[in-house]
Amino acid sequence: MTSASLSHDLAGTYDRLAANYDKLHQRWLRHAGGEAQAALEAIVRALVATDTNLLDAGCGTGAFARSLIAEGMSPAHITLLDPSQAMLERCIDTNARQVNGRLETLPFESQTFDVVTCAWALETAQDQELALRELCRVVRRRGVFCLVFCAEKPTRDLAEWLSRLAVTLRGTGQFLSCELVINILRRSGEFEVRAVPTNGPAAALLARRLF
Repeated sequence: MTSASLSHDLAGTYDRLAANYDKLHQRWLRHAGGEAQAALEAIVRALVATDTNLLDAGCGTGAFARSLIAEGMSPAHITLLDPSQAMLERCIDTNARQVNGRLETLPFESQTFDVVTCAWALETAQDQELALRELCRVVRRRGVFCLVFCAEKPTRDLAEWLSRLAVTLRGTGQFLSCELVINILRRSGEFEVRAVPTNGPAAALLARRLF
């Protein structure tokens, strides 16, 4: 599940976008990905407890972690990973652990985290199948993996179509087959996978590790 269109390293692209990323991302959420993002946030908020160890893989500027911390989650239990150092530098105020790394080669022991989130990052990986295997690897038994990504789904209106076009033209990701992603997650037989119903060119998935 690789893509020639993502053969270049996007870390540099996101380094350059870091200063304006939040504004661009809010536009995407407002017009196309908001339902998927809301689904992920609701699931994570229902799952986390005071002692939950959470990995936010592809954390961007740390917006979600910042909101969890504001709601009472300890930053000591949150690990933020991103391939863009400029993005991580915008997470300093969270006081969470920050790791510069790629989805395809996560620098963590197997079964380390109770909850792993990956929002709008899988589609930027050069090898999405390898990235998915790595993300699953670090989920603990009975832990969960929450994923949202740009998906090959019909657009409902001009705003969604334009938002999708903007992502494509900026070269910051691609639109993935939801069915293919689900099949990869199920292939090991270790995860129960559910798709959360959302509209627009975005998908939200919940995968629970069975053993």
